Amino acid sequence: MPSKWRVTSNVIEGRRMYAVYCLIDPTEPDHSGNREIATDYIEDKERAKEHAKRLNMGGRWTGSAL
Repeated sequence: MPSKWRVTSNVIEGRRMYAVYCLIDPTEPDHSGNREIATDYIEDKERAKEHAKRLNMGGRWTGSAL
């Protein structure tokens, strides 16, 4: 069973960007091969956090962009 949805960040072209992901197998280490990504990277951390919260409450992902 996948883990809860959470926010990750990465610096892309000098800007801090955020995406929503969960671990496919929470018993394994967190690495790119063990992540299911729900969104594209965006600049708004709060928006990404809200999307993760909706997914954790049983909401649905409606596309690659938030």
